[in-house]
Order: sequence, then structure tokens, then C-alpha cells
Amino acid sequence: MRYRAIIYVAAAAIGFAIGCNNASVGGDNPDGVPPEVTPMGVFDVQPGQLQTITVPVGQMTPTVVYAATVDGQPVSANWSLDRGEIGVIPPGPTATATFVPRGTTGGLATVRATYNGQTLRRQVQILLNAPSQNGANPSIPSEAAQIPTSPGQLTSGGGVGGVGGEGLGPAVTNAQVLAALQSPGQSAAAANLTLLYPYDATVFPRGMLAPLLMWRWPTNDADGVKIDLTTGSGSFSWSGTFGRPAILATTGGPFIRHPIPQDVWDMATRSAGGLTPDGKPDKLTVKVTIAKGAVGYGPLSATWTIAPARLPGIIYYQSYGTLLAQNYGGAVGGNKMFGGAVLSIHVGDTGPKLTAGANGNDAQCRTCHSVAANGAQLVVQQGNNYAASSAYTLTPTGATEKTMANGTTFPAVYPDGSLALTETGQLLPLPNGGPTMPVSGLSGVTTNLGTPSFAPSGSLVTFNPMAGPGVTNPQQKLMVMSFSAKTGTFSNPVTVADYTGKPAETRPGWPAVFPDGQSVVFHQQSVAGYDGNGMGALATRKGAKAQIAWASVAGGNVVTPLNQLNGKDAAGNVYLPKLTAAYPLTCTADGISVGGMDADHGDDLNLNYEPTVNPVASGGYAWVVFTSRRMYGNLAVIPPYCSDPRGVDLVQNITTKKLWVAAIDVSGKPGSDASHPGFYMPAQELLAGNSRGFWVLDPCKSNGSTCESGDQCCGGFCQPSGTGGALVCSSGSSNQCSAVQERCATPADCCDAGNLCVNNFCTQPTVG
Repeated sequence: MRYRAIIYVAAAAIGFAIGCNNASVGGDNPDGVPPEVTPMGVFDVQPGQLQTITVPVGQMTPTVVYAATVDGQPVSANWSLDRGEIGVIPPGPTATATFVPRGTTGGLATVRATYNGQTLRRQVQILLNAPSQNGANPSIPSEAAQIPTSPGQLTSGGGVGGVGGEGLGPAVTNAQVLAALQSPGQSAAAANLTLLYPYDATVFPRGMLAPLLMWRWPTNDADGVKIDLTTGSGSFSWSGTFGRPAILATTGGPFIRHPIPQDVWDMATRSAGGLTPDGKPDKLTVKVTIAKGAVGYGPLSATWTIAPARLPGIIYYQSYGTLLAQNYGGAVGGNKMFGGAVLSIHVGDTGPKLTAGANGNDAQCRTCHSVAANGAQLVVQQGNNYAASSAYTLTPTGATEKTMANGTTFPAVYPDGSLALTETGQLLPLPNGGPTMPVSGLSGVTTNLGTPSFAPSGSLVTFNPMAGPGVTNPQQKLMVMSFSAKTGTFSNPVTVADYTGKPAETRPGWPAVFPDGQSVVFHQQSVAGYDGNGMGALATRKGAKAQIAWASVAGGNVVTPLNQLNGKDAAGNVYLPKLTAAYPLTCTADGISVGGMDADHGDDLNLNYEPTVNPVASGGYAWVVFTSRRMYGNLAVIPPYCSDPRGVDLVQNITTKKLWVAAIDVSGKPGSDASHPGFYMPAQELLAGNSRGFWVLDPCKSNGSTCESGDQCCGGFCQPSGTGGALVCSSGSSNQCSAVQERCATPADCCDAGNLCVNNFCTQPTVG
């Protein structure tokens, strides 16, 4: 089909107007036509049909040459490309322009040609062909980092590759094993072979560390594994075979898991996530085949959605068992010391860093934290005096501590880090914590706010009304109020969840507002732990059970469990694996026996707690970070409540109390489940119980700094530096519009008319 567009000039220039039907040119001119125009010629760009090219990894060929004409005569057009990571095209103005692939990313790219205000779009599909691989390639730095050389590396920091396991295996040299991997003789079902992690239908963002593939079968050992990664459109394909990781010769452990090579994962996730030529999401499928001797089993298969955006930023979380700040004695394992501290993970790192806390005694403990959405301020309790708090000013070079004039526990920190809202309704300027700021409109609603939290915009605050005039059933309600930081005024109280009439231990808590300001996600407790029915630090311990749910800020008490996040598939079946028998471990928590509670992980569906939300919606999704005690494949499997270092040896046993992340459709609404299965947060400390993760923005970068997306930049834009140059921060766009994850005021600012403007950044709607 040959596409056509018509060039127009203002009719006023010749004294009359000729009416035109915009719909007749809408396919070629989706940006619309001025109301008073006169046709002057036919604008065309060839080739007009979709171009499909197969590009070997690392190559910048073949290319596609586009030519612009009016009535068949060459004209100089301006050229642009919607996905600079796929390829480059010179901006012009020129009559011809050559699309050159980068050789690192596959997928569908749109070339735009603009002449005299009219724009035509042409598509090119890049099929990135990665060579087959037999064994790890240590000459590739990212793969070398996935090959441990000593047993201590298996549990140090975030574990191998930030996800644990024994790392990449060598080449398969046994011809029979290699043949078995290529042509398996038994199906996965016949062999009772199960993929434990990652879950089918998980949504991953780009830019994350490669996941650890984990499986279970009666043989419980393997000689080789074959991994295939393909996208639905063919935009990426790769196959790799790997033998037993070398470290197993030292540890004597079984071969029951293997990571995806990091460089392969990067290419696969950059290529997946866009749209196919027919407008559907280009999903990524993994197939895993196992061989023992001369027999192959499988393949196992899972299909994942890759969100077409990366998630930059830093995750701050607390640990009551960290080895990075040892300030308590009495641990069962190791040197008998453990610590309470706040740790941080910068996206892309393979292990956490210490942010708040130090070695010593309980005076150096720093937990019970809250963080500003822009990553500027952190507030924590001091371990030797729960009435005292510290504020940490966070910068790219480190954190500076200041003791606050007024103490507070789990405050709401305003998105820009300028103030904190305490549980008693005080507004404290940060970092000093005093003097308190004037407040109005709150005391008539509540005098005690349980686990308050500001919306990313700062215009809303959500909390439990724990006490106050007229407050009934205080522990069973969740509220939202409007807030003005300029005047300190609270207004428009709305009850969004009310569990009045249900058992007392059925209650909401730990709320967080989504980036669009329309929904609240929270911890929905069903069973209180043996510590009591408190919703503070006790809410995840000693038998406490909860799911993650959400509700509308408009009220109406429409509470919907996020079932796919919690552990059910779209059909309502529990997809979380459990052990075939109770794990044989006796452990206690502060002297109470907890080793037998759900020791087979049969109730992991109800072990999800403390959600927070990334302040920027990315790739069509909001991203929820939550604490869970579920099994992490076959790596963390001990009984779920065994997480206190004083009751179990957490040097020899990996606790399941960890951080997880799940995607929520940005266009979803409470009343339906808009969640997806979650993934393990890479780089968190493997030998520790981790909780209460805040995923916040990096400190913004100045103009001229390298970037990957506009939300990293103080100016809000990430643009190429010259033709084909690296992406750098700027204060505006050469396209006169905002790309995905660049700054916007309304959806009209976004280059793609179908994009949304959420919390002042353009984002795609959820597709598929």
C-alpha cells in the first residue's frame, strides 16, 4: 500500500478557503490538519511498507534508505526516530536518510519524516540475532561477574549476580549430554519437572539484573541445562547450553538452578516490551531443558511481559539481620553479632550499601524508616532511644545524619524531602525536625495517624485514624485527606477502607498512594502475630498474615485484593510453589517457637506485607515494592517466620523474608485485579531478613550528564547529543514534545497522542 499525505498552506494567503475532510488524511497525518488550508502537492516517503531486517549482534547492517518527495520530486525533510536505542537516523533536512541499526537491540522502530508541517511515519522491524552459546564467556565483563571463584561469594551481599545461586556454568563437553539437551527424550510433565522461579506471566522492567532460573524434579541434580530466549515477533533470539557450575565441585551441592547471562538478558529485555507490527506487546518466552546423563527433560516454558521502560532510582530498605552494621549480640550463627540498619540498592548494583547505622551497640541501630519520593531525605529511629529520630540528607556521594529536635516513628516524608508528618499530626521541617509548623484541619479528624504516607504529588496523605473525636473502630479504617504544604492545611477526609464488623485482627495499614493519585495500595491483615494486633514493626512477625489490596481515593469502600501479586494466577489458582514436606528446622523469634508455622510454605499467598509505590509510572505500569515471606525458588526455603538472627542461624540458612516487586496496570482501577506476578528484588542482602522497601528517584542529573530517561534529569528531558550521539540531560526536546519518561504537564505534551501524563511524566498506557 502506498501512503500519501497532502501539503497545505494557509488559505488566507490567497483570499479564500477550501474546506477539507480531516478524516480523509488522518492515516497519513495523525497530528491533524489546520482548518483553513489549500492542497499544494503529494508528500510521500518511500519505502512505505514495513521493512524487516535481520541484524547480527554487534553489527550495524543492513541499513534502510528512506526518500522524501512531493509529487515525485525530492524535498528536504526533517527526520527522527522514536526509539534511539534501536538505531539512528540523521535529522536532516535531507531528501534521503539512512536508518542504521545499533546492533544491540531489536524491535519495532518508527521513522518520522516532516515537511512543511506534515509528518509521515514509516516502520522498520529489527530482528536481533544473537549467536548460540556453549558455556559462560569470561571475556564479557558482565558474564565474568556471574562466575564465583570461592564459596564465600555465594552468600556475600546480594549473592552471585545479585540474585544468588552458583553462577554460570562452563561449556557442555559431553556429546551425549549436549545431544540430550538439543533433543529431550522426556517431557517436563512426565519427569515431574517444575519451574519454580521466575513465575509465568511476570512483568519485568528493563534495566534489572538477570533472574536466576530455578527448577525442581525428583532427580534433584543435572549435568547440563539449555536456555532459549525468544520474543513473539522474532525481534530477539538466543540459545545457550551450560554445564555444572564449577563452584559445585567445591560445595558438593546439586545443579538445580542457573542464571541467564547478564549481557543476554540486557539485549533480550531491550528488544522485548515494544509493540509488534500488529500492535500487540512483544513478549519474551524462556524455555529450559535439563539433561541428566544421556536423557533430556523438558522444555519448561514461561512467558514474561517486559515493560518498555527502565526503572532507575534507589531502593532503601531496613534490615534487622544485616551483616553490614553489626550492633546487636545474641545471634545464633556466625560471630554472634547482627545489626539493625537501613541499606540501599542502586538499580544495577549487585549488592546493597549501608546508608544508616554502624557497627557498635544498639546506639548505632537505625531502623523504622521513611524516605522522600525524590530521594533527598531519610528519617529513622535511633535504636537506643525510640523517642529519638535522625534525618539523613541523601546525596550521590553519601548520607549526612542529623539528630532531629523531635522524634517520630514511620513518619510520612513529603515528596521533596522538606518536611515530615508525625503519627501525632505534627509537621516537622527537615532535616532539623523543629520547630513544628502550623497545622489546620487535622485535629477534628484524628489525633493519631497510623503509618501515614504522602502521595507522590504531595497533594494527598493517607493513614489509619487511630484516635480522635468521633473515631470508632480506629484500627479497622483507612483514610485519605487533601493536603497543602504551603499552608499546612488538611481537608476533605475520605474513608477508603472500612473493616468495621469484621474480626478485630482484620485491618488495613501501611498505605501508599499510586503515582496518579487515584488509588491507595495497602497491607490487609487477616491474622495478627503473637506480638499482638499492632500495625507497626510487629505486623510481619510471629505468625502475622496479610495480603496486598487496593482501594480508590474517592472512597466507597471498594477494596480489592491484588491476587496476582499475592500469588494467584488470572484463573484464580495459586501459582506459588510449596515444599513437598515441612522443612525440618526448629527456630524461634524472641523466644517463641515459629519453626513449625507454615513450614511447607503452603500459605505463602497470605505472607505479603508493607507495600510502597515507585513515584513514577513506567512502561504502562505502577510498581509496588512489598515484603514477603514466600519461598524464593529453591534458594530461600526455610520456614517463613524464621528470620530473627537470635532464633535461627542465618549464616547457614537463607531466610525467606525478602523484598519483591510487582507491576500494576497504570490504567487499572480498584474493583478489579490489575496486578501481575512479582519478581525478587535483586541485590538485597541474601543473608538477612529485609523489609519496608522504598523505591525512590535518583538525585536528578544536571544538563549535559549522560542519562537513559528523562526522569533522571533535573530538566526533565533525555535527548541525543548531536546526530547519533549519546543520550544526555537537557531542558527541552528537539522534537518539541515529550518522549516516554520525559516531563509533561498534560497528555498533550507527550509525543505519542496515546500516552498518559502521570505525576508529570509521560508514560504509555498498559497494552495487552
